[in-house]
Amino acid sequence: MRILRLSGLIFSLSLRRELTFRANFLFQAMMTLIGGGSGWIALSLIYTQTRSLAGWSQGEAGILLGTFQLVSSFLAAFIEPNLSWFGGQIKDGKFDHLLLRPVSSLFSASLGSCAPLAITQALPGLIIIIISLHQLSLVPSLWNWLGWLLLLVVGCTITWASRVLLASLAFWTPAIELDVLYSAFWQFGRYPSDIYRQPLRSLLTFILPIAFVATFPARTLTRGPDLPILLSGTALGLFAILLTHLAWQRGLRRYTSATS
Repeated sequence: MRILRLSGLIFSLSLRRELTFRANFLFQAMMTLIGGGSGWIALSLIYTQTRSLAGWSQGEAGILLGTFQLVSSFLAAFIEPNLSWFGGQIKDGKFDHLLLRPVSSLFSASLGSCAPLAITQALPGLIIIIISLHQLSLVPSLWNWLGWLLLLVVGCTITWASRVLLASLAFWTPAIELDVLYSAFWQFGRYPSDIYRQPLRSLLTFILPIAFVATFPARTLTRGPDLPILLSGTALGLFAILLTHLAWQRGLRRYTSATS
């Protein structure tokens, strides 16, 4: 409950700070609409050449794209504002002040601030999902929605964990910057993992589980929940949290601070 109250205060303060500059809000809204629209247009162009993409119809792929947009808004609003500069904090010794806070350093470093206006990226995602459901003439059951929501939470958890694990490499090699590589792999999630050839498909499912970000949630919403996927997704999310915690604690033991 303490973490939840703290998260609410962080969000409130960050929102008030960003709304001070109203032009930024209008610019963010415009860029959000352009980004969401361009993704939908690109997908529509692909389906002018084919009726199915690895067994996925345009409506199903649209739901996948909308789900990907929702998780991307979580990444942009809550994770990237903290971890995109983490390597520099380690090199400059600025990480010290996070260790002095009366709260988990993992929470402070990965979720200690946010960019609330980036949440607007979720709006195009919701619109794309609604349009795609209309295209499919589909009314998902309650179980479909609950399965989709569970895997959406799993996708957000995996996104957070993978980004923290990547940032944690700075404890060992602070000079290495892999943010661009992460962004490149992240873009694989906007299309069904079934379209990729082996071994890339297995890589995106088991090693870098990008498939859990959007492919499996979208499949659950459109085709119904699959118990093995729900159970494996839940187990993977819990394992990701545990692995991130262990890696973080190991990294902290290597950190020597700015005064050492």
